Amino acid sequence: MLQLLCGLFCGLFCGLFCGLFCGLFLMFASGSMQAGEISLTKIFDDGKYNSFTDLCKFKGHYYCTFRSAISHGGASHNVMGDIVVIRSADKTNWQEVARFHQENVDLRDPKIIATPDSIRVYAVDCRFRPGGKIEYANCVWSSQEGTKWSEARLMAPGYIFWRPKLYKGKFYVPAYARRPGYCCVDLLVSDDGEHWHVQSTPIPPTEVEEEILWANETEILFLENGTALLFARRNHYGKANPKLKKFGGFRSGVVMQADAKTLTNWKVIDEGLTFHSPAAVQHRGRIFLAGRDKHPLSDGRFTETARLWEFIPGKGFTPLVHFKTRGDCSYPGIVAEGNELLVSYFSTHEGKTAYFELPGKADIYLSRIKLEPTK
Repeated sequence: MLQLLCGLFCGLFCGLFCGLFCGLFLMFASGSMQAGEISLTKIFDDGKYNSFTDLCKFKGHYYCTFRSAISHGGASHNVMGDIVVIRSADKTNWQEVARFHQENVDLRDPKIIATPDSIRVYAVDCRFRPGGKIEYANCVWSSQEGTKWSEARLMAPGYIFWRPKLYKGKFYVPAYARRPGYCCVDLLVSDDGEHWHVQSTPIPPTEVEEEILWANETEILFLENGTALLFARRNHYGKANPKLKKFGGFRSGVVMQADAKTLTNWKVIDEGLTFHSPAAVQHRGRIFLAGRDKHPLSDGRFTETARLWEFIPGKGFTPLVHFKTRGDCSYPGIVAEGNELLVSYFSTHEGKTAYFELPGKADIYLSRIKLEPTK
C-alpha cells in the first residue's frame, strides 16, 4: 500500500513538475512576452463624463490628462468639454493641477508630453463654433514644474492632431484634416512644437471608383533601429477595393513604416488588426499598442473595449491584456518603466454610456501591467 501511494505521489509530482518546466521552456524558447495586470485603480470620478486620456511622467510625477463634459458629444452636437490634468507621485493618490476652459469651444482628445524642460498639454481637437459653423484647430498649454500653466496658444487651424512626439530635437505629429467625404493624414514637423509644416503625407485623400479611403487617429512611434511606424485607424466605408491595397485597404487598423531620417515613402506592413485610439511604445526592444476594438457579448451584440497588444513586424499582433471596460471607453495613454507598463483609459462600466448630447457618467482608470522577462 505504501509503495502504491509513493508511486502515485511521485507520478503526480513528476507530471506537474514536467508540465510546469515544459511550459516555461516553451514560453522562453518562443520569445513570447507574457503580461498580467498588477492592479487597476480608478483615479478620477466626479460624476461627469470624463474621457479621452493620455499619460506621461515628468520630474518624478505621473500626469494624466482627459476631457470632462456631460457626454461624449460629437461634431454636430452642442457639447462643450474642458481639459483636466491630474498628477500623482505614487500612481495611487491623484490631485487635480489644471483645468482648461475656452468659452464656446469643445476641447477634446488631450495629449500630454514631457520635454527636457517642460510638460505640455495639447488639445488636439478644438471645435470652435463661430456663427454655428464648426472650425477645427489645436492649442497647447505648458508648464515648467507641473502646477502653474501658461495661457493657451492656438496652432495649425484645419488640422486635428493625434499625439505629438519629440524625436532628436524636433516635434512630430500625425494630423488629419476633415474634408467632405474623407480624412487624409499628414505628418507635421516643428522646431518648437507650435509652428508646424508638412513633412510628408502618409495617407493621402484617395477616391477610387467612387469609394473613399478614410483615416483619422494616427500614432507615430520612432524605433531604436532608425525606422518609424504609423498606427492608423481606418473606418469602414464602402466595400474593400483591391486598388486601395497600397493605402491599407478598408480595414480599421493599418501599420505603415518609413525611414526615420526622411519620414517619406511610407509602406504598409500590416493591416490585420482592428483598432481605434492607438497609443504605442517601444520598451526593452518590444513594441506595444493599446487601443480600442470590439468585443462580442453573449446575446450576439458587440461592445467597445480596450486591449493591449504586442506587435512584431512581419508577425503581427498578439493580445496581452483585455482591460475592464464597457460601452464608450478606451482612448488610452501609455508609459513604460522597469518591468511595467502603465495604461490610462476611460470606461463607462461603472457609469452610463452617453454618446451625443445625453448626459452620462464615465471614469478614468490606471492599469499597471507587469511584463515578465523573456529569453
